[in-house]
Formats: sequence, structure tokens, C-alpha cells
Amino acid sequence: MKTVVIVQARMTSSRLPGKVILPLGNMTVLGHLLTKCKQIQGIDAICCAIPVGNEHDVIAIEAKKYSCDVYRGSELNVLERYYKAAKYLKADIIMRITSDCPLINPQVCSQVLKMHLENKAEYSCNNMPPSWPHGYDCEVFGMIELENAMCNAFLPGDFEHVTSWMRRSLKVQNLKNPDGDEHHIRITLDTPEDYQYIKNYYKNSIQ
Repeated sequence: MKTVVIVQARMTSSRLPGKVILPLGNMTVLGHLLTKCKQIQGIDAICCAIPVGNEHDVIAIEAKKYSCDVYRGSELNVLERYYKAAKYLKADIIMRITSDCPLINPQVCSQVLKMHLENKAEYSCNNMPPSWPHGYDCEVFGMIELENAMCNAFLPGDFEHVTSWMRRSLKVQNLKNPDGDEHHIRITLDTPEDYQYIKNYYKNSIQ
């Protein structure tokens, strides 16, 4: 059984273009994320699923610096890009992490994966309802569930957000934060203000 992390990333995000290659300490945002993905227990491969187009080449170059796979597909139909990346990797179990979470927690991700496998779950996550800091989000599902999403998705958001159909159609296993609700802590990267906050958060965390 092959278990993979697939990270969707692009250079053309509307609110903060090029955010995945912004510097964060001595690495890029994407470099931090891929380094943390490598620390997740039980993962066999990591792939960046990026759109076709020369403007996204810099992401491919950065991913390969960290010995990660790259798959290119549709920019607008992210579900299709994600599905084809999983097929390319011959994945059985997929963990989805988005590129706007550079400070993802590998221990939390490992717990979600362990819970998913032990319970033979259809879909597992740590944000239904949310209780971890916003930026620790991860999801786990099987290739069968991803294929079902491809066949059954019909809302516009289903194709943009990959797991929307799963989240409303499948039985959900959720990992709750034992320390209580910390979702008010925002360490995800969507805006210039987020970037400034994450830089300060990272600087303080390594001091």
C-alpha cells in the first residue's frame, strides 16, 4: 500500500501571487512545507500538483530541490489535477495538504493518518469541526474515495477545493485537539498580512 502527500500549489493565487516561493527564514514557504511533510510518519512519497504553464516552473524547480515529485495538470479543475497526480503516483492512500500551510505540524498529520488507517475510514481530517490552529489542516482519503469524487462532483466548488464532495458525502473521522479550541490562531498564508504574521511567528518560534 502506497501512502502519499499531494500538495497543490500555483504561482497565480489572486490575493498573494507567488506566495509559495516567498522567503521564510533561510528557505521558501514551499521549502518549509515540504521539509515538514517529510517528517510525517508513514508517508512513501510527496508530490507537488501544479498547473501547466511556464509561470509555474519555479515551483517545480523548488520541489525537486527537496526530492519531491511534480505533476502538472489543469489550473482551474484542481480536483482533476489532484486525481491525475494520485494516479501518476500509483497512490492507495492520499494525504492532502495545501501550499498555504508552511508551518503544518507533522505530528498532528501523523496522528490523522494513523487514525484513518486504524479505523479503515473513508475520509479523515482535523477540521470538522475545527479545533487546531488554522494552518495545521490536513485530510486523508483513499484512491477509491478520490475516484468517487471525480465521478460524482458537480458543484463548482467541488472542482476548486478537491474534497468538498467527500466532506458532505462520506463518513468523516475527525481528530480533535486535546488542548481545546485553538482555531483562532491563524498561521495560514493567503494575504500580505498573513505573510507578515507568519514571518514573525516563525522568527519567535526559533528563538
